Amino acid sequence: MYYWNHQTHETQSLKNELLNAKGVKKVRIATAYLSAEGVAVLDEMKQAYGLQKYDITVYLSAEFSSDKPHELLKRLSDICVVKIIFDRTFHPKVYAISGDENKVIYGSSNFTSGGLQKNIEFNYIGMPSESDLAALNKFFDFCDRLAVVVNGDVIEYYENNSSEIEKLNSAQRKLRSKLQGFVKKDDAFSESDYEIEDYYFTFEDYETFFVRNQKLNNKEITEKRRRVQEKMLKIHSRIYPQIKKLGISCHKREDNITSLINPCVYNHHTVAWNGVRYGKTPAEIDAFNFGSNKDDEIYGFQKHGCLQYCLVNSGFELNLFLAVKHDAWDRYHMHERLNALRPNIEEEIEKLQGYGMEWVVWDDELPEPFTFDFDTESPQSFCDFFKKYDRDGRTSCLCLYYEPDNEILEDFDFICEEVVEKIELLVPLYNAMVNRPKGTI
Repeated sequence: MYYWNHQTHETQSLKNELLNAKGVKKVRIATAYLSAEGVAVLDEMKQAYGLQKYDITVYLSAEFSSDKPHELLKRLSDICVVKIIFDRTFHPKVYAISGDENKVIYGSSNFTSGGLQKNIEFNYIGMPSESDLAALNKFFDFCDRLAVVVNGDVIEYYENNSSEIEKLNSAQRKLRSKLQGFVKKDDAFSESDYEIEDYYFTFEDYETFFVRNQKLNNKEITEKRRRVQEKMLKIHSRIYPQIKKLGISCHKREDNITSLINPCVYNHHTVAWNGVRYGKTPAEIDAFNFGSNKDDEIYGFQKHGCLQYCLVNSGFELNLFLAVKHDAWDRYHMHERLNALRPNIEEEIEKLQGYGMEWVVWDDELPEPFTFDFDTESPQSFCDFFKKYDRDGRTSCLCLYYEPDNEILEDFDFICEEVVEKIELLVPLYNAMVNRPKGTI
């Protein structure tokens, strides 16, 4: 988004500009398109400034929305006076605030989610002179002469035509998706595939890790990654007292509790996921790194097996992450002591059958990953699978996958309960696989 403030020469958000004026007595808005987000901002303005319904007037085009416009009109009519221009093409984006100080905003932003926060927009923001105000009043007077005041009859008219409007909305979504296909052809899914607007993780959260965004390193994508990171840390804060009781710990450094959100050498300049890892305690890591630089950026934690929850571009995952591509501590431990570890590992895998878990081994050169399905394959064959396919240069982990619309992901409390429950189940297998020095837990 880009908004040009004529007085301060600074970029501002449109919402902030609308909600930060002094002594507001009147608001007039002319916009070609309006969405639920615009209605919400208008309601917030009304409450913030103590305005009455007749202190706010909104002028709309006849085609102001193709997403249940009759419902938007009902809500908007409770907040302000609504007028629609039916017999002319109406395409302005003008926001005029009158009070102790007068403010006018005009440019490209419609009163929609896109215009408020998602699109690339350019608007002028300034304090109008007396002559500017006179011209502005003439514009709104002209709109008044053409407009129809929204009442019950107008709302009913839109409602009676809602099926045709929905067909138009569907066609527009398909066309938009088709035209965006060039840059989105590698996306894990499209926004219309799942109804997750009210879920803890929304489409934008997953989109943050789509292939087209993974190597970006700009302010916008960093802020989106930070929002996902904050959601991950919120889960961590809730569940960590229970997790510690299981004998596992997060990274000793607060800045490294989640995975990195900026491309760098440690993530191969690609941010494809974000999550929180739990594994060996600081005392264990200290024991393994005896004599090395404990202030090193990685400090060894990421090279050890761990249990983790994470958001990837296609959904939510819980993992027993045994080995990164290279220099994985517990890969060597597993291969060196596989025969001795086998009975305990087989016993724990048998306890995990029925949960939809699978072990996955992959690298960038493989057309398809190697997988071991816990539910359908014999636990007694897992160690042979591991010995055959796990090797340096490959990533190796257990995966429990959740589709974006899984009902567990709808609610923060549900997610926290699920993460704790499944990590409790996985800790015995984790302990059976990884090297944990005695006397350090």
